[in-house]
Amino acid sequence: MKKKLFLVMTFLLIASMLVACGGQKPTGDGDSQQPESTGDSDEESAGEKGAEPVEIKWATWENAYMANEMAEKFNKQNPDIKVVVQQAAWFGNTELAKWAASGEMPDVFAVENPFLGIQNGWLYDLKPFLDKETDPKFYDNFVETGTYNGKVYMLPSYIYVHGIIVNKSLLEANNIPVPGYDWTIDDYANILTSTTKDQTVGTNGITDLPKHIPPQMNDDLGWGCWDGSKYVLGDEWIHAVNFTKDLHDKNVALWQIEEGMQDPWVLEAGADQDAAVQAIKNKYKEKYGEEENYNIFLKGNVATWMEFSWGIFFEENEKYSGFDWDFYPFPVVEKGDVSRPGIVCDSIAMLANTEHPEAAYKFIKYLSFDPASFDDRVEVIDNYDPKTAKEKYPDLAEDQFPEYFSFSHIPAINDQTVRDKWCEYTKVKPGVKYIIDNLDTGYIDGFKYVPDFDTAYHKTIDKAMREQIFTGQKTAADLAGELEQKANEITQEAVELMGD
Repeated sequence: MKKKLFLVMTFLLIASMLVACGGQKPTGDGDSQQPESTGDSDEESAGEKGAEPVEIKWATWENAYMANEMAEKFNKQNPDIKVVVQQAAWFGNTELAKWAASGEMPDVFAVENPFLGIQNGWLYDLKPFLDKETDPKFYDNFVETGTYNGKVYMLPSYIYVHGIIVNKSLLEANNIPVPGYDWTIDDYANILTSTTKDQTVGTNGITDLPKHIPPQMNDDLGWGCWDGSKYVLGDEWIHAVNFTKDLHDKNVALWQIEEGMQDPWVLEAGADQDAAVQAIKNKYKEKYGEEENYNIFLKGNVATWMEFSWGIFFEENEKYSGFDWDFYPFPVVEKGDVSRPGIVCDSIAMLANTEHPEAAYKFIKYLSFDPASFDDRVEVIDNYDPKTAKEKYPDLAEDQFPEYFSFSHIPAINDQTVRDKWCEYTKVKPGVKYIIDNLDTGYIDGFKYVPDFDTAYHKTIDKAMREQIFTGQKTAADLAGELEQKANEITQEAVELMGD
């Protein structure tokens, strides 16, 4: 792999975007102006004088029980700070806008996408704090993803990787050598074509390949050929789409059984939608003996399964047949390259006009890259008992108390000891360890930080590939320039709208 730090963010956010009016604005002069942090902070003074701890409100996507337990752990370690869980459930920009309008914005909160927050001046610049870290344990590429015009607006909290589950048992049954983690797209294609026969098939899907093959060819490219400021559908994208089209023509993907059938999800709920769903199930049942395509995988009849790391804990499923497997990075194009991980990253931010920035940053650091939070989470999981938990938190809803908790996300802590401990604790396959040991070279899901990524990529680039290239109406080379222009126009329009 050509070693080069990914995502040097030069995204063209105009200055007016960062000072745009609307919603709750930060107090003070101009855009998110923060006082210089001094050694004699309010929090330190409060601790010295025995005063009441400062209160930090936290909105998170965590399970409510887990969130309260982690806040309690932090509070015990920091008696001068009291973190209160304001929200522990999914929320997005809509909820943040409502909180801003009513003056109820939390001090620390999960971020769906940073651009609305940047537009409205909700986000505090964390860079001055990061610059003072003497032993930083964060990943630079994640920090860069949350950096705009030199300001760091969000930090990673939970990490997941996109990769490929390989059914080693099925490969061995077909006399196919089990590849190393340095496998190539030629190795991958051979597996798919060789195992697609009778009641077995090569993979669940192929349409995500053009998101991930170009970054293996060019370190300047990220998820979906975003280079940090624009989409670049050059030779790498054309090569990836041609490769995907060839696999499509060989009918190696389980998903292709649905091609030409009625899509149930474009129909209104009711009899017609139910009939369309059942027709698909019947087709799977007829071919593979299972109505649900995931059950075909669990049965052991799919050689590779494209999946996110949150989906690799399937061995407890009653339908799992016990086949041997491992989790692989995306294949490279040139032999000898090292695969760069595709990463989904949930992030956290600080409110621009929080009254206690030092305390809020200390909590953000704890959630993001403090090794202490790893040990605390393990302790919460190990000591969890549903009955005791319900007694401790009687006001929480019943669904907040699962039978057990798992540590399914990868810590965003750039520390080899923590990586090793997480791999050992979760008993992940060796391939997972291989992937996370290369996280510092990874590229981040554009949906998490690129303006209107869904429209520009999924509804424009990906849609054209499915509808025009797969059907043979056009080639990748025919459409590359046109799609690149359209995608970049959509992105620029999104930026301009956010700046109004």
